[in-house]
Amino acid sequence: MTLEAERRATTRSTDTDRIRQPRWPIYSMAFSILVLPIAFLTFNPAWFDRPVTMALNNLIRDWQLANDFAVALAYPTLEGVIVVSLLWCCWFSGITVESRARILRGAVTAVFAGIIAEFVAVTPFPNSPHFPSERAAMFAGLAIAVFLIRPKLGLLAIGCTLVVGVSHVCLGLHRPTDILGSFCLAAALVCLAQMQLGSALGRRLMRWEAASGSTFYMCAFFSSYLVSTAFQDLRPLTSKFLRL
Repeated sequence: MTLEAERRATTRSTDTDRIRQPRWPIYSMAFSILVLPIAFLTFNPAWFDRPVTMALNNLIRDWQLANDFAVALAYPTLEGVIVVSLLWCCWFSGITVESRARILRGAVTAVFAGIIAEFVAVTPFPNSPHFPSERAAMFAGLAIAVFLIRPKLGLLAIGCTLVVGVSHVCLGLHRPTDILGSFCLAAALVCLAQMQLGSALGRRLMRWEAASGSTFYMCAFFSSYLVSTAFQDLRPLTSKFLRL
């Protein structure tokens, strides 16, 4: 009787997964499509970027504390440390092995989103920021990966990335469309990684964690440092190899 009940529960779970599975491609396609109008707006700054930037600057122009806060948030590694810390908080919050596997493939996809943003980035105008931003895409992807497992922690992580993005807009480091485009790119890829094809990567990494926890967490610590700093220490070395 117990085995029969377990079999039925497994069947219902599988059926549910099959029903939910098609949603991920739809979500991914929706966010991918959103990148196109955002890219159009970035080449027409008078329609969106300039009004939003001017509104933000007018809002904090006479508020010295807000200016100081924006400068503090622009510190390169602060956003990465907060988002990666929240990711590890999610990891050790008593979630299942499958949820940990989803976090892993989400984190890998977030890094991949940053790499894609780096290679497809364009400069719409001379001396203007790149669109999309590799840092914003990577940290947004990590925040979304947390949100899919622990929504409350994920909202905190997403809020952190948005606040930092707004501070960058206020300081002229990015434009609003840079932040929005990076978020949509990251969301599209992270949703795509939740499909059945991406689950194999997460399971393999979890088998590594079960077989050799010491080497897994050693590499995870090193990777966390690199991600928190947006691979800043490796960028000069990578650029030298690319010139060869």
